[in-house]
Amino acid sequence: MVDIPTLLGYSAVVLLLIAVLLGAVRPTGRRIAWFAAPFAAGAIGCAFLVHPSALPGKTGLHLGAFFISLAFAFGWQAVRAFFGHKARWGWLLLPSLAWLAAAFVWFDRLGMEALNATLRIGLVALYTGLPAYQLLREQDPGLPSRRSLGMVFLVASALAVLALPFTVWLPQPLGAAPAETWAVVFFNAQILIEVLLASALMVTMSKERAAQQLYEASIRDPLSNLYNRRFLEDRKAAWQRGDRSTGRSRALIYFDIDHFKRINDRFGHAIGDQVIVLAARVAEASLRKKDWVFRLGGEEFLCVLPDVDHAGAVEAAERLRAAFEQAARTVGEEQVSATLSAGVAAGISGNPDFDALLAVADDHLYAAKQSGRNRVVG
Repeated sequence: MVDIPTLLGYSAVVLLLIAVLLGAVRPTGRRIAWFAAPFAAGAIGCAFLVHPSALPGKTGLHLGAFFISLAFAFGWQAVRAFFGHKARWGWLLLPSLAWLAAAFVWFDRLGMEALNATLRIGLVALYTGLPAYQLLREQDPGLPSRRSLGMVFLVASALAVLALPFTVWLPQPLGAAPAETWAVVFFNAQILIEVLLASALMVTMSKERAAQQLYEASIRDPLSNLYNRRFLEDRKAAWQRGDRSTGRSRALIYFDIDHFKRINDRFGHAIGDQVIVLAARVAEASLRKKDWVFRLGGEEFLCVLPDVDHAGAVEAAERLRAAFEQAARTVGEEQVSATLSAGVAAGISGNPDFDALLAVADDHLYAAKQSGRNRVVG
């Protein structure tokens, strides 16, 4: 024979321990209380249900169900917080508060147990369906656990929706009929399984995000936030294979900032750094979203333009040169008047190969420097 209060007490302790453990996790470099909030709310809900008769009437039952519905709502917000979305307090609190008020004011007095149970289960369906939708619509290949966690919420939402037509016959807490031991055990087991799966996947997803951030930091230049030379070396072989198999064209713009040492000597390294960052932002703004911009070191940059022929690359380089000349007239209240020189090269189907193409662009950059700077040679 299962002792229901003991079972609910164990569940409360398990949920509280998970809340404490998740409260110590740093999913995105800072503590996020939302990861612990669903489990803390669930623990409070189970605690009210251990001895609901300790409070007058159905107060203990209603408060237990209220905090369990908040646990599902906070689970939705935990997912939102993971992806950088702010809390939507109205959506988080008002539905559950409205149900709680209706339970005390109308449902108990009028004996509307079926409607009470329908709305309560509807809240569970809502607050498990929303995070499922959030997780399954996100497109992030760096988070493979995202889809598994989304499926956990989707299954929970589907079970709640399937129970809605049968609330009149299902025993509490699954429906509106008088409580039976098997229903309490089933509901408790379902919640614990969902909780354990969700907590494990949330921690896994946090580790995946941390690994993703570390990798991203390793391939980025810390000053300009452009891709670095290391990432260029990683990408070259893939581009070479892809271009040969698809016959696509690819062009390079190799540019650097004219007289950069003079800029550092005259205005200081702080202004020099600002000029570097400005060149990076102008390059990104002047090119397409699918183009790649790298800082190779010092004042040297490389732009890789897929599906662009020689004429298109020269046009893009000239656009970049003119935009930088305009933007770099004044930097940090100093009249810097910086310019850049660029060399252009283009190939088709990987011929010549990437390194040979880069050598051509480098030769053209040298020619631009030799012929007076602030110009494009291709």
